[in-house]
Amino acid sequence: MPTNHEQLKQELLEQAEKAIEKMLKELPEADEITLAGLEQATGDMGRAIMQQTLQSLMKVKQRTRPDEVWCEHCHERMSRRGQRKKRVVTVRGEVEAERQYYVCPSCGAGRFPPG
Repeated sequence: MPTNHEQLKQELLEQAEKAIEKMLKELPEADEITLAGLEQATGDMGRAIMQQTLQSLMKVKQRTRPDEVWCEHCHERMSRRGQRKKRVVTVRGEVEAERQYYVCPSCGAGRFPPG
């Protein structure tokens, strides 16, 4: 995952370029295309770029995690149990989020910290 703005910019540009190439490859011939077809193709490309961008930006945010997470039930310090993936529905579409999962060694409660 990119560690700075230049790397993130490069990743986003590559994603946009792939989406544009896919749209152009799937575009019907000029004499067969309709305005509705153009609208559909550009809308699909825009959604793909938006979802990829959102997912990349979410990964940057997910790299930050709290130093300590405390159990809401027994107030013990919780242990990290690795990353868990989940599909999340946003206002702009579905993306995959990956978050750190914590488990309480005392009571077994699990949780994802806010963020």
